[in-house]
Amino acid sequence: MRRRLLLLTLLLLAACGREVRQTPLPAQAYVWQRAWTPEVSAAVRASKFEALHVLAAEFSFKNDKPEITVITPDWRALGDAGRPISAVLRVHASVGKNGWNEALIQEMRRLCTDTVSRFKAGGVNVAELQLDYDCAESRLADYTRLLGALHMDVPLCITALPAWLRHDSAKNLLRLSPGYILQVHSLHLPKNGGLTGLMDMHETQAAVARAVEIGVPFRVALPTYSCVVEFADDGRVREVHGEDMPAGIALSARSYAVLDSDAYALSALVADWRAHASPLMQAIIWYRLPVRGDRLNWSAGLLDKVAAGETLKRGWVAAVRPDKEGHCEIILQQKGEAPDDLPREVLVSWQGGEAEGCDGLRGYKVTKQAAGSLTLRLEQPARFGRVQRGQQIVAGWLRLPEGPEVKMAARLIP
Repeated sequence: MRRRLLLLTLLLLAACGREVRQTPLPAQAYVWQRAWTPEVSAAVRASKFEALHVLAAEFSFKNDKPEITVITPDWRALGDAGRPISAVLRVHASVGKNGWNEALIQEMRRLCTDTVSRFKAGGVNVAELQLDYDCAESRLADYTRLLGALHMDVPLCITALPAWLRHDSAKNLLRLSPGYILQVHSLHLPKNGGLTGLMDMHETQAAVARAVEIGVPFRVALPTYSCVVEFADDGRVREVHGEDMPAGIALSARSYAVLDSDAYALSALVADWRAHASPLMQAIIWYRLPVRGDRLNWSAGLLDKVAAGETLKRGWVAAVRPDKEGHCEIILQQKGEAPDDLPREVLVSWQGGEAEGCDGLRGYKVTKQAAGSLTLRLEQPARFGRVQRGQQIVAGWLRLPEGPEVKMAARLIP
């Protein structure tokens, strides 16, 4: 019976013109912390991912001179993890902005060799060396020359931006990497009040389709984190907080937007890829491994569900609750399985005339008011990150004329 159902499913999918993936789609993760606290080591030991990609060093320019920052991992924790380990070199765009001359190539070659030796001395064999370098599109040919000059005893892979795939020069570059990583998050920084997500699903699907057309094996890096983007008075980006918020920062007095990873959308995307992705897609790499106490990242349990492509349940609930001062608070509670966007509109209704007083809170504004009802609308959704499961907020209040107790109700407007 099961074989018949499977055959029927395959026939239906074939009729729809979509191929069925015949191999698993492994899940991997980045470990991007620069300081290895006990919490980071514990997360590495507890992780269930097929491979871990560990930030090993950063290569940048300071005062027009090369500067290398070395990160020392917990070697014992990496060994205890018992899975392939990649060493990642973060190369800042400033390094190659004027091209890769011979001196810079030698510096890069030395950094690659030293990194592999350093990991080996720590008891960790490097399964892959990875260059995370956001090269300018105009410099792709120059990057190809650099990569061709780096001869290593371990596989040397690179990250790639979706914009590169539009250029013929990218094809020669990507063919030098035995399985490049297509980084689809952080496609855009928002303008004031703009995007609230870290990736665009349509652009992501288009980039993956272009990668399949190129024909080189690849992996896809997907986001788990959130970041806060601050704007200057002229609307330009002042600062991006992507790993943690500085202590004492008062965002309420600043112009900002919150960019989040949408667990619901990503879980559905992963489920689709696990069933239908091209065999050229070798794995998904999650950026980044959750660590206890990380305020701008998913929990480990949520990432496990999304990585498995599980269907996540949403669960916003609206209610009205009287307070001690005679007002009625409009309460929104998040009961879904993952962080979720605040509802855009809330309708409160009762039997009787208009409210004596009312107002919205936490970004909500009263937009409609009539006898027996009022509507709250979230005015600037970009200013608010997704709300964690179990949290509740007070979206507004109202006061009704004194008299017999009136039955009230609140519901979300789709």
